Amino acid sequence: MTREPVNIGPSDPLVRFDNVRKSFRTARGRRQQALDGFSMSIPRGSIVGLLGPNGSGKTTALKTLLGLVRPDSGTVHAFGHPLPQDQRHVAGRMGALIEGPAFNASLTGEHNLRLIGELHGAGAAEVSEVLELVGIAHAARRAYSGYSLGMKQRLGVAGALISGPELLVLDEPMNGLDPEAVRDMRELLKRLRDERGMTVVVSSHILAEVELVSDWVTIVRNGRVICDAGISELISRGTEHLVVRLHDTVAEQAVAILERNGHILTRTAGPRGTDELRMAAPQSPASSPDVLKLLTSQDVYPRELLVEAVSLEDIYVAAVRAADAAAEDGSLDRR
Repeated sequence: MTREPVNIGPSDPLVRFDNVRKSFRTARGRRQQALDGFSMSIPRGSIVGLLGPNGSGKTTALKTLLGLVRPDSGTVHAFGHPLPQDQRHVAGRMGALIEGPAFNASLTGEHNLRLIGELHGAGAAEVSEVLELVGIAHAARRAYSGYSLGMKQRLGVAGALISGPELLVLDEPMNGLDPEAVRDMRELLKRLRDERGMTVVVSSHILAEVELVSDWVTIVRNGRVICDAGISELISRGTEHLVVRLHDTVAEQAVAILERNGHILTRTAGPRGTDELRMAAPQSPASSPDVLKLLTSQDVYPRELLVEAVSLEDIYVAAVRAADAAAEDGSLDRR
């Protein structure tokens, strides 16, 4: 029987990692640190994007939450319960898809799901409901071997939902999906949050998709959390960019003019013989026309000049650079 949460209020995080460390022994007998003082929170009723490159510790953190990996030190709490000590009390409240779906290829999607449902006391009605919810009810009686990658991912999510969890944990659910399937997955996650009040954790390295779906972002680097905050707060804190698009034949001249006037630029190649110059957007609205006037006074005529809002990619790159700089300076504790 599931116990009630211990010392957790409605405004408290649903999940909390505090200074968790985990290392593994490699094939050569060395210790490899997967989590190195990992600390993060998962707000109730939100979609959390867990970001980081391959090998950063994302999957190890999720496996620790699910009881598949035991931490060397630190604490993990879910629904107010300490883990892994109380894992059996919260297991039924969490659903997960880790490292891709795995089903019997010769059975139908419905049959595979019924087998999972039996473990959770779910009957035919619940199986039909989740198949409809993830959008593959039409293929329920088709053999799993005939499913597309997108359909396999959806069936994996259905398997994670069959127990009626309060917390859904998905590891790279959009990997290998075509654009239409990615959009459908994104809309499904939003429905689960909005219509069912579910908390969702999505591990991914696809920044644009995380930005579209997430309320909260956690960025992981070398087993440590380097950013853990609401996405709207992060974006509001960021600096907008002024983008100057011009023909590549005048790009060098434009760079020289702007740098002489104190602008710090990033130059990238644009489409069809154009270049893009990015700089911190001037605080005063009148300053953007001033940049245009500065260029045109010296016979440089941009094709376009616009203010570009800060993106999750900007936030990610800034967080990674700051963490790497701190590590080089020795200001990060690497015990």
